[in-house]
Amino acid sequence: MNALENYLLSLQINCYNTSVTQIIDVQNRIFRSLLSGSHYAEALLVALDISHYSTPQQHQALLKQVLHHLGYRIRVERQRHDVLFIEHTRLAYTLHLA
Repeated sequence: MNALENYLLSLQINCYNTSVTQIIDVQNRIFRSLLSGSHYAEALLVALDISHYSTPQQHQALLKQVLHHLGYRIRVERQRHDVLFIEHTRLAYTLHLA
């Protein structure tokens, strides 16, 4: 398994439940894993070469990786880098990370 797959398993994410609730749940789980110093989060940060980024930047990078793996499309707003546009076949959602 690679670092992303190990991280997804550690987050215990149900990848078959695409919804706004899932997006918020994933966001919260990622943030908690960063705050708690999760070994799996750290391994993925190193694999992505972003372990030197600030916590908010790490959070956004991990969120984009995980959501992309779950089938979401993510775009970052050009004017504000803390706003993500998240889309799936059945939904569209704007997430403010500030």
